[in-house]
Amino acid sequence: MRKNIKKFAGIVLCIGMFTGCAQTPDSSLVKPKGSKAVDAYTEADDVSGSKGEASESKNDDGSESKITIRNLIDAPQNYKSHVEDDSAKLVVNTDASVEIPEVEKISAISVTAAEVTQELLDRITNAFFSEAKLYTIDSYYVKTKDEIKKTLDELKEDVANGNLDPYNYGTDDDGNYVYDIYEDIETWEQEYETAPEKKTLTEAKPVAGNYNYFNCVAQMPDDSQYYYIISFDGSDTLSVKIKKAANKGGEKIPEDAMWRDYGYSEEEEKLTEESIGLSLDEAKKLVKEKVEKMGITDLQFSNWNYAVCKSFEGDNSSGNFGNGYRIDYARTINGVPVTQTIADGGALEDMDSTMETWSYESLCFYVDKDGIESMTYSNPYTIGKIKTENLNLLSFSEVMKIYEKMMVVTNADNMQYENSRVYNIDRIVLGYARIYEPSTDAHTGILIPVWDFFGSMTSESEYNGETESNTSKDPNESFLTINAVDGSIIDRNLGY
Repeated sequence: MRKNIKKFAGIVLCIGMFTGCAQTPDSSLVKPKGSKAVDAYTEADDVSGSKGEASESKNDDGSESKITIRNLIDAPQNYKSHVEDDSAKLVVNTDASVEIPEVEKISAISVTAAEVTQELLDRITNAFFSEAKLYTIDSYYVKTKDEIKKTLDELKEDVANGNLDPYNYGTDDDGNYVYDIYEDIETWEQEYETAPEKKTLTEAKPVAGNYNYFNCVAQMPDDSQYYYIISFDGSDTLSVKIKKAANKGGEKIPEDAMWRDYGYSEEEEKLTEESIGLSLDEAKKLVKEKVEKMGITDLQFSNWNYAVCKSFEGDNSSGNFGNGYRIDYARTINGVPVTQTIADGGALEDMDSTMETWSYESLCFYVDKDGIESMTYSNPYTIGKIKTENLNLLSFSEVMKIYEKMMVVTNADNMQYENSRVYNIDRIVLGYARIYEPSTDAHTGILIPVWDFFGSMTSESEYNGETESNTSKDPNESFLTINAVDGSIIDRNLGY
Protein backbone atom coordinates (compact mmCIF):
# COMPACT_ATOMS: atom_id res chain seq x y z
CA MET A 1 0.00 0.00 0.00
CA ARG A 2 1.53 3.27 -1.13
CA LYS A 3 -0.06 5.53 1.38
CA ASN A 4 -0.71 4.87 5.04
CA ILE A 5 -4.41 5.63 5.38
CA LYS A 6 -5.73 5.73 8.90
CA LYS A 7 -8.28 3.01 9.35
CA PHE A 8 -10.81 2.62 12.06
CA ALA A 9 -11.39 -1.04 12.73
CA GLY A 10 -14.19 -1.64 15.23
CA ILE A 11 -14.83 -4.75 17.24
CA VAL A 12 -18.13 -5.02 19.05
CA LEU A 13 -17.95 -7.31 22.06
CA CYS A 14 -21.33 -8.29 23.44
CA ILE A 15 -20.71 -8.60 27.16
CA GLY A 16 -23.64 -9.02 29.53
CA MET A 17 -23.17 -6.62 32.44
CA PHE A 18 -24.42 -7.61 35.84
CA THR A 19 -26.59 -4.97 37.43
CA GLY A 20 -25.08 -3.29 40.47
CA CYS A 21 -28.28 -3.69 42.47
CA ALA A 22 -29.27 -7.23 41.50
CA GLN A 23 -31.22 -8.86 44.29
CA THR A 24 -29.69 -11.79 46.16
CA PRO A 25 -31.54 -14.15 48.50
CA ASP A 26 -30.54 -11.78 51.35
CA SER A 27 -32.01 -8.78 49.55
CA SER A 28 -28.87 -6.96 48.54
CA LEU A 29 -30.99 -4.08 47.28
CA VAL A 30 -30.93 -2.60 50.78
CA LYS A 31 -27.22 -3.23 51.39
CA PRO A 32 -24.57 -0.57 50.82
CA LYS A 33 -22.83 -1.37 47.53
CA GLY A 34 -19.72 0.83 47.56
CA SER A 35 -17.04 1.71 50.08
CA LYS A 36 -19.72 2.56 52.67
CA ALA A 37 -20.50 -1.16 52.86
CA VAL A 38 -17.54 -1.65 55.18
CA ASP A 39 -19.41 0.17 57.94
CA ALA A 40 -21.67 -2.88 58.30
CA TYR A 41 -18.83 -5.42 58.40
CA THR A 42 -18.08 -7.22 61.65
CA GLU A 43 -15.08 -8.96 63.15
CA ALA A 44 -15.18 -12.75 63.04
CA ASP A 45 -15.10 -14.85 66.19
CA ASP A 46 -12.43 -17.49 66.53
CA VAL A 47 -13.16 -20.95 67.91
CA SER A 48 -12.66 -19.78 71.48
CA GLY A 49 -14.96 -16.81 71.00
CA SER A 50 -12.31 -14.07 70.94
CA LYS A 51 -12.74 -11.52 68.18
CA GLY A 52 -10.10 -10.83 65.55
CA GLU A 53 -7.57 -13.47 66.60
CA ALA A 54 -6.32 -16.41 64.55
CA SER A 55 -7.77 -19.79 65.46
CA GLU A 56 -5.63 -22.80 66.25
CA SER A 57 -6.15 -26.53 66.51
CA LYS A 58 -3.93 -29.52 67.22
CA ASN A 59 -2.35 -31.86 64.71
CA ASP A 60 -2.21 -35.59 65.40
CA ASP A 61 1.28 -35.18 66.84
CA GLY A 62 0.08 -32.52 69.27
CA SER A 63 1.61 -29.57 67.42
CA GLU A 64 -0.42 -26.46 66.77
CA SER A 65 -2.24 -26.15 63.44
CA LYS A 66 -3.70 -22.91 62.14
CA ILE A 67 -7.30 -22.96 60.98
CA THR A 68 -7.44 -21.32 57.55
CA ILE A 69 -10.26 -19.54 55.77
CA ARG A 70 -11.04 -22.73 53.86
CA ASN A 71 -11.66 -24.51 57.17
CA LEU A 72 -13.67 -21.66 58.64
CA ILE A 73 -16.11 -21.39 55.73
CA ASP A 74 -16.13 -25.16 55.12
CA ALA A 75 -15.07 -24.94 51.47
CA PRO A 76 -14.11 -28.02 49.41
CA GLN A 77 -11.20 -28.29 46.97
CA ASN A 78 -13.66 -28.79 44.11
CA TYR A 79 -17.34 -28.04 43.62
CA LYS A 80 -19.90 -29.51 41.20
CA SER A 81 -23.47 -28.51 40.46
CA HIS A 82 -25.98 -28.22 37.63
CA VAL A 83 -28.59 -25.44 37.38
CA GLU A 84 -31.22 -24.65 34.74
CA ASP A 85 -33.84 -21.95 34.44
CA ASP A 86 -37.53 -22.84 34.09
CA SER A 87 -37.28 -22.94 30.30
CA ALA A 88 -34.14 -25.13 30.37
CA LYS A 89 -32.63 -22.74 27.81
CA LEU A 90 -30.15 -21.45 30.38
CA VAL A 91 -27.78 -24.08 31.76
CA VAL A 92 -25.04 -23.53 34.33
CA ASN A 93 -22.66 -26.45 34.66
CA THR A 94 -20.13 -26.12 37.47
CA ASP A 95 -17.18 -28.46 37.84
CA ALA A 96 -14.65 -26.12 39.37
CA SER A 97 -11.54 -25.93 41.46
CA VAL A 98 -12.09 -23.75 44.52
CA GLU A 99 -9.13 -21.40 44.92
CA ILE A 100 -8.77 -19.88 48.38
CA PRO A 101 -5.69 -18.14 49.83
CA GLU A 102 -3.95 -20.17 52.54
CA VAL A 103 -4.54 -17.53 55.21
CA GLU A 104 -6.25 -17.47 58.58
CA LYS A 105 -8.09 -14.19 58.10
CA ILE A 106 -8.99 -11.58 55.50
CA SER A 107 -9.21 -7.86 56.25
CA ALA A 108 -11.04 -4.93 54.69
CA ILE A 109 -8.40 -2.36 53.71
CA SER A 110 -8.73 1.24 52.55
CA VAL A 111 -7.08 2.16 49.24
CA THR A 112 -6.54 5.44 47.39
CA ALA A 113 -5.17 6.48 44.03
CA ALA A 114 -1.39 6.81 44.22
CA GLU A 115 0.21 10.17 43.45
CA VAL A 116 1.79 10.30 40.01
CA THR A 117 5.27 11.67 40.60
CA GLN A 118 8.03 12.68 38.22
CA GLU A 119 10.18 10.01 39.82
CA LEU A 120 7.70 7.32 38.79
CA LEU A 121 7.50 8.59 35.19
CA ASP A 122 11.30 8.79 34.97
CA ARG A 123 11.66 5.21 36.24
CA ILE A 124 9.24 3.92 33.61
CA THR A 125 10.89 5.95 30.84
CA ASN A 126 14.41 4.83 31.79
CA ALA A 127 13.35 1.20 32.17
CA PHE A 128 12.25 1.04 28.54
CA PHE A 129 13.95 3.90 26.73
CA SER A 130 17.23 4.78 28.42
CA GLU A 131 18.99 4.46 25.04
CA ALA A 132 16.17 5.82 22.86
CA LYS A 133 15.34 9.20 21.41
CA LEU A 134 11.80 10.35 22.22
CA TYR A 135 10.09 12.48 19.58
CA THR A 136 6.64 14.08 19.56
CA ILE A 137 4.18 12.11 17.46
CA ASP A 138 3.36 15.16 15.30
CA SER A 139 6.95 15.90 14.36
CA TYR A 140 7.78 12.25 13.74
CA TYR A 141 4.94 11.48 11.36
CA VAL A 142 4.56 14.83 9.59
CA LYS A 143 4.51 14.50 5.79
CA THR A 144 6.93 16.64 3.79
CA LYS A 145 5.99 18.28 0.49
CA ASP A 146 8.00 15.68 -1.44
CA GLU A 147 6.23 12.79 0.32
CA ILE A 148 2.79 14.27 -0.33
CA LYS A 149 3.64 15.01 -3.97
CA LYS A 150 4.66 11.39 -4.48
CA THR A 151 1.33 10.22 -3.08
CA LEU A 152 -0.61 12.69 -5.22
CA ASP A 153 1.21 11.62 -8.37
CA GLU A 154 0.39 7.98 -7.70
CA LEU A 155 -3.29 8.67 -6.97
CA LYS A 156 -3.67 10.80 -10.10
CA GLU A 157 -2.04 8.05 -12.13
CA ASP A 158 -4.61 5.62 -10.73
CA VAL A 159 -7.41 7.93 -11.87
CA ALA A 160 -5.88 8.26 -15.34
CA ASN A 161 -5.75 4.48 -15.61
CA GLY A 162 -9.34 4.09 -14.41
CA ASN A 163 -8.31 2.47 -11.12
CA LEU A 164 -10.66 4.22 -8.68
CA ASP A 165 -10.24 1.65 -5.90
CA PRO A 166 -6.44 1.24 -5.59
CA TYR A 167 -6.66 -0.11 -2.03
CA ASN A 168 -9.41 -2.65 -2.78
CA TYR A 169 -11.89 -1.30 -0.23
CA GLY A 170 -14.80 -2.48 -2.36
CA THR A 171 -18.27 -0.99 -2.67
CA ASP A 172 -21.16 -0.31 -0.30
CA ASP A 173 -24.69 -1.71 -0.55
CA ASP A 174 -25.55 0.90 -3.20
CA GLY A 175 -22.58 -0.01 -5.38
CA ASN A 176 -20.58 3.11 -4.55
CA TYR A 177 -16.88 2.90 -3.79
CA VAL A 178 -16.15 2.92 -0.05
CA TYR A 179 -12.95 4.81 -0.77
CA ASP A 180 -13.43 8.18 -2.51
CA ILE A 181 -10.20 8.73 -4.44
CA TYR A 182 -11.19 12.24 -5.59
CA GLU A 183 -11.87 13.36 -2.02
CA ASP A 184 -8.54 11.87 -0.94
CA ILE A 185 -6.69 13.76 -3.68
CA GLU A 186 -8.35 17.01 -2.57
CA THR A 187 -7.35 16.36 1.05
CA TRP A 188 -3.70 15.73 0.12
CA GLU A 189 -3.62 18.86 -2.05
CA GLN A 190 -4.79 20.93 0.93
CA GLU A 191 -2.16 19.35 3.19
CA TYR A 192 0.53 20.02 0.60
CA GLU A 193 0.01 23.77 0.94
CA THR A 194 1.09 23.82 4.61
CA ALA A 195 3.48 20.85 4.61
CA PRO A 196 7.15 21.52 5.52
CA GLU A 197 9.99 21.08 3.06
CA LYS A 198 11.72 18.74 5.53
CA LYS A 199 11.04 17.16 8.90
CA THR A 200 12.18 18.80 12.11
CA LEU A 201 12.08 16.25 14.88
CA THR A 202 11.09 17.59 18.31
CA GLU A 203 12.33 15.69 21.34
CA ALA A 204 9.89 15.01 24.17
CA LYS A 205 9.83 13.85 27.78
CA PRO A 206 6.86 13.04 30.04
CA VAL A 207 6.48 15.63 32.79
CA ALA A 208 4.15 15.00 35.74
CA GLY A 209 1.35 17.54 36.06
CA ASN A 210 2.00 19.36 32.78
CA TYR A 211 -0.80 17.88 30.71
CA ASN A 212 -3.43 15.15 30.53
CA TYR A 213 -1.95 13.40 27.51
CA PHE A 214 1.61 12.63 26.36
CA ASN A 215 2.19 10.87 23.05
CA CYS A 216 5.55 10.21 21.48
CA VAL A 217 7.58 7.78 19.37
CA ALA A 218 10.66 6.15 20.89
CA GLN A 219 13.38 5.59 18.30
CA MET A 220 15.72 2.80 19.43
CA PRO A 221 19.39 2.42 18.36
CA ASP A 222 18.51 -0.70 16.29
CA ASP A 223 15.83 1.35 14.41
CA SER A 224 12.93 -0.37 16.13
CA GLN A 225 10.22 2.04 17.26
CA TYR A 226 7.64 2.16 20.05
CA TYR A 227 4.57 4.23 20.75
CA TYR A 228 4.84 5.69 24.26
CA ILE A 229 1.56 7.11 25.56
CA ILE A 230 0.81 8.48 29.03
CA SER A 231 -2.56 9.88 30.00
CA PHE A 232 -4.36 11.13 33.11
CA ASP A 233 -7.90 11.30 31.84
CA GLY A 234 -11.35 9.79 32.22
CA SER A 235 -11.37 6.92 34.69
CA ASP A 236 -7.56 6.68 34.70
CA THR A 237 -5.50 8.47 37.33
CA LEU A 238 -2.54 7.17 35.30
CA SER A 239 -2.41 5.12 32.11
CA VAL A 240 0.93 4.15 30.55
CA LYS A 241 0.87 2.31 27.23
CA ILE A 242 3.91 1.12 25.31
CA LYS A 243 3.51 -0.70 21.98
CA LYS A 244 6.07 -1.64 19.36
CA ALA A 245 5.51 0.25 16.10
CA ALA A 246 8.44 -1.10 14.05
CA ASN A 247 10.72 -4.11 14.33
CA LYS A 248 14.50 -4.09 14.34
CA GLY A 249 15.74 -2.44 11.17
CA GLY A 250 12.66 -0.21 10.93
CA GLU A 251 10.17 -2.70 9.45
CA LYS A 252 6.77 -1.20 10.22
CA ILE A 253 4.06 -3.10 12.11
CA PRO A 254 0.51 -2.32 10.89
CA GLU A 255 -1.18 0.29 13.07
CA ASP A 256 -4.24 -1.90 13.62
CA ALA A 257 -2.22 -4.94 14.75
CA MET A 258 -3.02 -5.65 18.39
CA TRP A 259 -2.05 -8.25 20.98
CA ARG A 260 -4.80 -10.29 22.61
CA ASP A 261 -5.21 -13.51 24.55
CA TYR A 262 -5.04 -16.74 22.58
CA GLY A 263 -8.19 -18.85 22.28
CA TYR A 264 -10.89 -16.61 20.81
CA SER A 265 -11.01 -18.53 17.55
CA GLU A 266 -11.45 -22.27 17.30
CA GLU A 267 -9.39 -22.16 14.08
CA GLU A 268 -6.30 -20.82 15.82
CA GLU A 269 -3.39 -23.22 15.86
CA LYS A 270 -2.44 -24.29 19.36
CA LEU A 271 0.58 -22.38 20.63
CA THR A 272 3.61 -24.00 22.23
CA GLU A 273 6.91 -22.75 23.57
CA GLU A 274 8.54 -24.17 20.43
CA SER A 275 6.20 -22.32 18.05
CA ILE A 276 6.73 -19.08 19.99
CA GLY A 277 10.49 -19.48 20.09
CA LEU A 278 10.68 -18.41 23.72
CA SER A 279 9.96 -20.39 26.88
CA LEU A 280 7.49 -19.17 29.47
CA ASP A 281 10.26 -19.00 32.07
CA GLU A 282 12.34 -16.81 29.76
CA ALA A 283 9.36 -14.53 29.14
CA LYS A 284 8.63 -14.24 32.87
CA LYS A 285 12.29 -13.42 33.51
CA LEU A 286 12.25 -10.62 30.91
CA VAL A 287 9.15 -9.12 32.51
CA LYS A 288 10.49 -9.46 36.05
CA GLU A 289 13.66 -7.58 35.10
CA LYS A 290 11.61 -4.81 33.51
CA VAL A 291 9.28 -4.49 36.51
CA GLU A 292 12.30 -4.21 38.81
CA LYS A 293 13.76 -1.46 36.60
CA MET A 294 10.42 0.35 36.75
CA GLY A 295 10.68 0.19 40.55
CA ILE A 296 7.22 -1.34 40.95
CA THR A 297 7.88 -3.44 44.04
CA ASP A 298 4.33 -3.86 45.35
CA LEU A 299 3.01 -5.96 42.44
CA GLN A 300 3.92 -9.58 41.76
CA PHE A 301 3.43 -12.09 38.95
CA SER A 302 -0.17 -13.32 39.07
CA ASN A 303 -1.03 -15.26 35.90
CA TRP A 304 -0.28 -15.78 32.22
CA ASN A 305 -1.85 -16.94 28.98
CA TYR A 306 -0.74 -17.57 25.42
CA ALA A 307 -1.24 -14.54 23.19
CA VAL A 308 -1.32 -13.57 19.52
CA CYS A 309 -0.76 -10.31 17.68
CA LYS A 310 -3.20 -9.91 14.81
CA SER A 311 -4.56 -7.33 12.45
CA PHE A 312 -8.30 -6.91 12.84
CA GLU A 313 -8.66 -6.30 9.11
CA GLY A 314 -8.33 -9.03 6.54
CA ASP A 315 -8.25 -12.74 7.27
CA ASN A 316 -6.36 -14.07 10.27
CA SER A 317 -3.99 -16.18 8.19
CA SER A 318 -2.45 -13.08 6.58
CA GLY A 319 -2.81 -10.88 9.65
CA ASN A 320 -0.77 -12.77 12.25
CA PHE A 321 2.14 -10.60 13.39
CA GLY A 322 3.39 -12.54 16.39
CA ASN A 323 2.84 -15.33 18.92
CA GLY A 324 3.81 -15.02 22.55
CA TYR A 325 2.58 -14.70 26.10
CA ARG A 326 0.42 -12.37 28.13
CA ILE A 327 1.91 -11.91 31.60
CA ASP A 328 0.02 -10.09 34.37
CA TYR A 329 1.17 -8.63 37.65
CA ALA A 330 -1.16 -7.90 40.57
CA ARG A 331 -1.08 -6.94 44.21
CA THR A 332 -1.11 -9.44 47.08
CA ILE A 333 -1.79 -8.16 50.61
CA ASN A 334 -1.16 -10.35 53.66
CA GLY A 335 -1.30 -13.43 51.45
CA VAL A 336 -4.54 -12.47 49.67
CA PRO A 337 -4.20 -11.57 45.97
CA VAL A 338 -6.31 -9.06 44.08
CA THR A 339 -8.30 -11.16 41.61
CA GLN A 340 -7.81 -10.04 38.03
CA THR A 341 -10.63 -9.93 35.52
CA ILE A 342 -11.10 -8.39 32.08
CA ALA A 343 -13.22 -5.58 33.56
CA ASP A 344 -11.69 -2.11 33.96
CA GLY A 345 -13.86 -1.13 36.92
CA GLY A 346 -14.41 2.50 35.94
CA ALA A 347 -17.53 2.32 33.78
CA LEU A 348 -20.45 4.74 34.03
CA GLU A 349 -23.97 3.61 34.87
CA ASP A 350 -25.26 5.40 31.78
CA MET A 351 -23.76 7.34 28.87
CA ASP A 352 -25.23 10.64 30.08
CA SER A 353 -23.51 10.46 33.45
CA THR A 354 -20.94 13.16 34.28
CA MET A 355 -19.70 11.30 37.37
CA GLU A 356 -15.95 10.94 37.83
CA THR A 357 -14.92 7.27 37.91
CA TRP A 358 -11.82 5.23 38.73
CA SER A 359 -10.56 2.11 36.97
CA TYR A 360 -8.70 -0.78 38.59
CA GLU A 361 -4.95 -1.05 39.06
CA SER A 362 -3.33 -3.24 36.40
CA LEU A 363 0.06 -4.17 34.94
CA CYS A 364 0.15 -6.32 31.79
CA PHE A 365 2.87 -7.35 29.34
CA TYR A 366 2.87 -9.10 25.96
CA VAL A 367 6.13 -10.88 25.17
CA ASP A 368 7.40 -12.78 22.13
CA LYS A 369 10.77 -14.10 20.94
CA ASP A 370 11.97 -10.55 20.26
CA GLY A 371 11.23 -9.34 23.79
CA ILE A 372 8.53 -7.15 25.32
CA GLU A 373 6.19 -6.03 22.57
CA SER A 374 3.55 -4.22 24.61
CA MET A 375 2.99 -3.00 28.18
CA THR A 376 0.15 -1.26 30.01
CA TYR A 377 0.29 0.08 33.55
CA SER A 378 -2.75 1.77 35.03
CA ASN A 379 -4.11 3.35 38.20
CA PRO A 380 -1.56 2.43 40.89
CA TYR A 381 -2.95 2.19 44.42
CA THR A 382 -1.74 3.47 47.76
CA ILE A 383 -2.69 1.00 50.47
CA GLY A 384 -4.17 2.63 53.58
CA LYS A 385 -5.45 1.52 56.96
CA ILE A 386 -7.15 -1.74 57.84
CA LYS A 387 -10.84 -1.05 58.34
CA THR A 388 -11.83 -4.47 59.68
CA GLU A 389 -9.03 -6.81 60.79
CA ASN A 390 -10.73 -10.20 60.58
CA LEU A 391 -13.85 -10.19 58.45
CA ASN A 392 -16.78 -12.43 59.20
CA LEU A 393 -17.30 -14.29 55.90
CA LEU A 394 -20.32 -16.14 54.58
CA SER A 395 -20.01 -19.91 54.55
CA PHE A 396 -19.18 -21.55 51.23
CA SER A 397 -22.60 -23.19 51.06
CA GLU A 398 -24.31 -19.80 51.51
CA VAL A 399 -22.25 -18.33 48.68
CA MET A 400 -23.09 -21.24 46.38
CA LYS A 401 -26.82 -20.74 46.99
CA ILE A 402 -26.45 -17.10 45.97
CA TYR A 403 -24.32 -18.04 42.94
CA GLU A 404 -26.77 -20.62 41.61
CA LYS A 405 -29.74 -18.31 42.08
CA MET A 406 -28.08 -15.21 40.65
CA MET A 407 -26.66 -16.91 37.55
CA VAL A 408 -30.29 -17.42 36.58
CA VAL A 409 -31.47 -13.96 37.70
CA THR A 410 -28.70 -11.99 35.98
CA ASN A 411 -29.24 -13.85 32.70
CA ALA A 412 -33.02 -13.51 32.60
CA ASP A 413 -32.94 -10.60 30.12
CA ASN A 414 -30.52 -12.42 27.82
CA MET A 415 -32.83 -15.41 27.55
CA GLN A 416 -35.55 -13.24 25.98
CA TYR A 417 -33.39 -13.02 22.85
CA GLU A 418 -31.41 -16.27 22.84
CA ASN A 419 -32.33 -19.86 22.04
CA SER A 420 -29.83 -21.19 24.55
CA ARG A 421 -26.99 -20.16 26.83
CA VAL A 422 -24.64 -22.66 28.49
CA TYR A 423 -22.04 -21.78 31.12
CA ASN A 424 -19.25 -24.15 32.06
CA ILE A 425 -17.62 -22.82 35.21
CA ASP A 426 -14.24 -24.38 35.99
CA ARG A 427 -12.69 -21.96 38.52
CA ILE A 428 -14.16 -20.44 41.69
CA VAL A 429 -11.77 -17.87 43.20
CA LEU A 430 -11.75 -16.00 46.50
CA GLY A 431 -9.63 -12.85 46.40
CA TYR A 432 -9.65 -9.10 46.80
CA ALA A 433 -11.59 -6.62 44.68
CA ARG A 434 -11.62 -2.87 45.02
CA ILE A 435 -15.03 -1.27 45.47
CA TYR A 436 -15.75 2.41 45.81
CA GLU A 437 -18.45 5.07 45.98
CA PRO A 438 -17.77 7.36 42.97
CA SER A 439 -20.53 9.81 43.87
CA THR A 440 -18.83 10.42 47.23
CA ASP A 441 -15.10 10.06 46.54
CA ALA A 442 -13.94 8.90 43.11
CA HIS A 443 -10.40 8.02 44.19
CA THR A 444 -10.90 6.32 47.55
CA GLY A 445 -12.11 2.76 47.95
CA ILE A 446 -11.94 -0.46 49.93
CA LEU A 447 -10.34 -3.81 49.18
CA ILE A 448 -12.80 -6.52 50.18
CA PRO A 449 -12.90 -10.30 49.61
CA VAL A 450 -15.10 -11.46 46.74
CA TRP A 451 -15.93 -14.68 44.94
CA ASP A 452 -15.43 -14.77 41.16
CA PHE A 453 -16.63 -17.48 38.78
CA PHE A 454 -14.57 -18.19 35.66
CA GLY A 455 -15.03 -20.54 32.72
CA SER A 456 -16.72 -20.31 29.33
CA MET A 457 -20.11 -19.42 27.88
CA THR A 458 -21.73 -20.47 24.60
CA SER A 459 -24.99 -18.98 23.36
CA GLU A 460 -27.18 -19.43 20.29
CA SER A 461 -29.66 -16.96 18.85
CA GLU A 462 -31.66 -16.38 15.67
CA TYR A 463 -30.82 -13.53 13.31
CA ASN A 464 -32.46 -13.08 9.90
CA GLY A 465 -33.61 -16.68 9.97
CA GLU A 466 -30.16 -18.06 10.70
CA THR A 467 -28.78 -19.51 13.91
CA GLU A 468 -25.73 -17.71 15.25
CA SER A 469 -23.41 -19.06 17.91
CA ASN A 470 -21.26 -16.99 20.24
CA THR A 471 -18.54 -18.32 22.55
CA SER A 472 -16.82 -16.43 25.34
CA LYS A 473 -13.88 -18.16 27.01
CA ASP A 474 -11.46 -15.49 28.13
CA PRO A 475 -9.65 -16.98 31.15
CA ASN A 476 -9.99 -13.65 33.00
CA GLU A 477 -13.71 -13.09 32.39
CA SER A 478 -15.67 -13.40 35.61
CA PHE A 479 -19.29 -14.29 34.95
CA LEU A 480 -20.42 -13.34 38.46
CA THR A 481 -18.84 -11.55 41.42
CA ILE A 482 -20.23 -11.99 44.94
CA ASN A 483 -19.23 -10.02 48.01
CA ALA A 484 -17.85 -12.68 50.38
CA VAL A 485 -19.01 -10.73 53.45
CA ASP A 486 -22.64 -9.85 52.75
CA GLY A 487 -23.50 -11.78 49.56
CA SER A 488 -24.31 -8.73 47.46
CA ILE A 489 -23.60 -8.82 43.72
CA ILE A 490 -20.76 -6.58 42.55
CA ASP A 491 -20.68 -5.22 39.01
CA ARG A 492 -17.06 -5.66 37.97
CA ASN A 493 -17.46 -3.09 35.18
CA LEU A 494 -18.73 -0.38 37.53
CA GLY A 495 -16.43 -1.28 40.42
CA TYR A 496 -19.17 -1.54 43.06
